[in-house]
Amino acid sequence: MNRRNEFARTPSSADQLGVARVQAIQWSHPAVAQLSDAARLIYACLIDGCSTTARETIDSVELVWRNRYRARERYAGAAEMRDALDEICLAVEELLAAGLLVLLDRSSINAGWVRRPWEELPN
Repeated sequence: MNRRNEFARTPSSADQLGVARVQAIQWSHPAVAQLSDAARLIYACLIDGCSTTARETIDSVELVWRNRYRARERYAGAAEMRDALDEICLAVEELLAAGLLVLLDRSSINAGWVRRPWEELPN
């Protein structure tokens, strides 16, 4: 094994922070317990926010979200691709409907606010 591969496998402090953030999610909390698998994945990446994997995933989700109307037209004849894009968009809509993601601009999830309901004080 060369030194370059060894370095590439070492997790960064950002990756470690991201893992800690995801581990802190209380998946049994009523606000997040009923999320679909796709919404859970996106939500975990939004909570993480700093690891390489989370940033890459959110960048991909952002691309799909920003182009959601054009992509449906473009892939009208490719059912499998259209279904995958629809699943991503439905997962984002699910997070919005649950109030777990609040967008400042409906065209972008990057500038959104991510709610962590388990950290909120009871009324």
